[in-house]
Amino acid sequence: MGRIVPPLYLALCALILIGCAKIPPEDGEAGQGPSAVRVDSMDAVTDGGSGRAVLSLHKRYAGVDTCRFGLTLTNRLPYKITNIAFRFNAYLEGDVFHQSVLRNFFEIHAEAKQYREIDFSGLSCDKISHIEVTDPGRCTLGTLKRPSSRPGDCIRQVRIVETPYVKLIPKPPQGGRSRTEPRR
Repeated sequence: MGRIVPPLYLALCALILIGCAKIPPEDGEAGQGPSAVRVDSMDAVTDGGSGRAVLSLHKRYAGVDTCRFGLTLTNRLPYKITNIAFRFNAYLEGDVFHQSVLRNFFEIHAEAKQYREIDFSGLSCDKISHIEVTDPGRCTLGTLKRPSSRPGDCIRQVRIVETPYVKLIPKPPQGGRSRTEPRR
C-alpha cells in the first residue's frame, strides 16, 4: 500500500524547487517586484583627513519605502577614538525634516576603520534631498578620559566626504537647541 505524504512536506519541497532562497547580488537589483531593493556601492574614502577622521557614505540600499546607507569612519587622528556619535537628519525637498537617526562608532584605533548603517523608513532614497550630519556632543577621543559635553566639539575632528548617493551637509551647532531636540 502507498504512503501518504504530509501536505507540509509537499509545500516545503515546492518552495525548494521554486528557488525562494536566492542570494542577492552585491550591486544592482536584489530581487524583483514591488519590494525589490537596489544596492549601489563604491569603495569607502579613507584618505584625505590630514589629522582628522574621515566619514564616508559609500553604500545605498534603495527600496520602495525604505532607504539604508552604509558608512565607514576611518581614524586618521594620531590617537584612538573611544566613542563618537553623529546625528543624521534626513530632509525632503523644500527643507522639510523627515527623520533623525543617531549612530555611534566605538573603539577605533589610529589608522583603523569601522562600518555602520543608518536606516530611514517610510520613504525611498530618491525622496531624500539631503542629510544634515550633526554632533550631539558625545565623543571620547585620545587621552581625554571624559566625554565631550559640548555639541560641535566632535564633528570638528571629522572630514565628511562628498558622495554621489545623497548630499551630506556637516552642521556644527549654532548654539541653543537643535531642530531635532524636543522641547522640555
